[in-house]
Amino acid sequence: MSSRDKVQARRLKGFQDYHPPVMQMRYKIMDIIRDEAAKASFKAVGTPALEYSEVLLGVGGETDKQVFRFLDNGDRDVSLRFDLTVPFARYVAENQGTLNFPFKRLQIGDVWRAEKPQKGRFREFCQCDLDIVGVNSIEADMEILLCFINILGRLDIGPFTMAIGHRMILSALIERTLGIKGSEAETKALIIIDKLEKIGKDKVIAQLDEIPGAKPGGGAVLIEAIADKDPEKGTKLDKIAEILEGDTENQQVLDQLKTTVETVSELSEGNPGKIIIDLSIARGLGYYTGIGFETTIDSLPGFGSICSGGRYNKLVERYLNRELPGIGGSIGLDRLLAGLQELKKVDQDLDDQTVFIAIATDKARAQAFKLLQELRKSGLKSDIALKTNKLANQFKHANRQGYPVVVTLGDDEIANETASVKIMATGEEKKRVPQSKLVDTLKGIIKM
Repeated sequence: MSSRDKVQARRLKGFQDYHPPVMQMRYKIMDIIRDEAAKASFKAVGTPALEYSEVLLGVGGETDKQVFRFLDNGDRDVSLRFDLTVPFARYVAENQGTLNFPFKRLQIGDVWRAEKPQKGRFREFCQCDLDIVGVNSIEADMEILLCFINILGRLDIGPFTMAIGHRMILSALIERTLGIKGSEAETKALIIIDKLEKIGKDKVIAQLDEIPGAKPGGGAVLIEAIADKDPEKGTKLDKIAEILEGDTENQQVLDQLKTTVETVSELSEGNPGKIIIDLSIARGLGYYTGIGFETTIDSLPGFGSICSGGRYNKLVERYLNRELPGIGGSIGLDRLLAGLQELKKVDQDLDDQTVFIAIATDKARAQAFKLLQELRKSGLKSDIALKTNKLANQFKHANRQGYPVVVTLGDDEIANETASVKIMATGEEKKRVPQSKLVDTLKGIIKM
C-alpha cells in the first residue's frame, strides 16, 4: 500500500480508547454494581442502542438537542439513546404483560450525546442504572438511594455527598416566588436553576427575572431560599417552610423528604458517604416528578456528579393508557473513572497474581500447555510464552509485563516431571519442583 493510500489513525473527539488498566477498573466497578444489584434482587435487562426518534425525543429537556439523530438505510427516523431510562420506559410499556410489578431493573450500557466534550464529559459514555417501576412509595425511594450508597461505599473514592432535591417542591417554590404556572414557563425556570453551580447566583437570578410573567424580584427570593445551605445538612428549611406556608400538600411532601433523608442516613451509618437535602437540584432531564439526586466526590469540588437520578411517575404513561410510576438512578462509569484517575486511584496493574510459563525447548511445549490448563483450572491466572525463543528473551518479556512468578519447563524438567520456579521480585529460584505439587507451591508463593 502506497503512502497516499494510508488512512490517518485518529479518534473522534469526545470518544475514548480504554487502555488495559482502565478496562480492568471498569470491569471491577461493574462487578461491584452487579454484585450489589443481585443482593437487592434487581434483574438485568438490555435495550438497543438505536430507537425510533419519536420514542426518545420530547422528554429529555435540553438533552433533546444533543441527540445523535439520522435516517437509516430504510429511511426510518432513528436516534442513538441519550440515556437508559427512556428506552427502559419503552421496554416496560411493550412488556407490561409479562413483568411482575414492582419490577427492579439493572442495566449497564453505552449512551451517546452530541455535547461539547470537556473534562469528565464525553460523547459516548457508559451508564450503570438501577430502577424500580410500578410503585410510588417512600420505600422505593429509600431502596434506590441505599443501593447506590452501598455501591459507592465499596469504591475507592473516599467521602462523597449525595444531595437530594424534589421536583414537586421546587415547582411549588417556583410558582410561589416567581408567580409563573404552566409547563413551558416552569421548564424554562428549571433549566436556568440547573445552571446554578455553573454560572452562579447572580446570573441565575437575572435570567429567572427575564422569564415572561415572572414577578419582579421573585428570582432573588427563590434562589436565596434554595441556595441557603449548611455544608453538612444541606438546604436550610426555615425559608422554604415560610414560602410554602398554607400549602399542606407540599409541606407533607417536604416532611416525607426529610424522613427519607434521615432514614437513609441512619441506615448507611459507617459508609463514607453522607446524604443531605438540596432543593436547588433541578436535574436537566424533563421527566422527573419527585425526588432527584446528585452525588459528588468531596475531594473533587467542581468535578460534577458521578451518580444521579430521580422519580419519574409519568414517563411510562407516555406510551400507555395507564400510570406505572418509577424511580431510578445511574452511575456515570466514565465520569467516575475520570475522577478515580484524577485521584490517582487507577493502578497500572490491579492484579499481580499471575504466573508466566517459559518454554525452554520445543519438546516441552505440549507439557507446558498441559500445566497451563491445570493452573487455570485451579484458579491461578496464568500465561504462557507464545514463541519458543531464547529463555533470556522470555524472562525479559515476563519482567516487562510484570509477571511475579515464572515457571520454566525444559528437557530436564520433562524427563524428571518437575518444573523450575522463579520469584521475579527477589530472584529466588525453586529447582525441581514436582509438577504434581506445582499448584500448591505457586499458591503458597502468591498467598492465594
